[in-house]
Amino acid sequence: MHIKILHILVPALALLFAAVPAFAQQSLQNRLFQRAIEATKCEEIPNNGRYCTYKFGKVLQVGIKDVGGSDTVVGFHNSNINNELYAVLYFGCVSIVPGHAHPKNYDRDYGVFISPKTGTIYRTSSECQASLK
Repeated sequence: MHIKILHILVPALALLFAAVPAFAQQSLQNRLFQRAIEATKCEEIPNNGRYCTYKFGKVLQVGIKDVGGSDTVVGFHNSNINNELYAVLYFGCVSIVPGHAHPKNYDRDYGVFISPKTGTIYRTSSECQASLK
């Protein structure tokens, strides 16, 4: 009787422990996405169009002038690879990715992407790139 229970219990526990890292990664990605949403501030500037800033505390600040307009400019006001997060341009989108000071608890897909055309934050680079078309 006990051996039959072990045959069921051991594989079930293995599946549970295998799912924990994936859940932790998703949770980490969700927290970064939420943090990016909270970091966003957009306003209309006369004669300059929509201006959006994305401020992650003191470690990272990006600004996009004339979002979606004909004279869009991306400014990396404060971005340093040695901080927790930094920004890079990735296939036309601004990518917020982990820097050297970030704990090494993320996978290679960790990051969020900002479209200069819409000002919207996306979870994946492919979603962001689709917004540029």
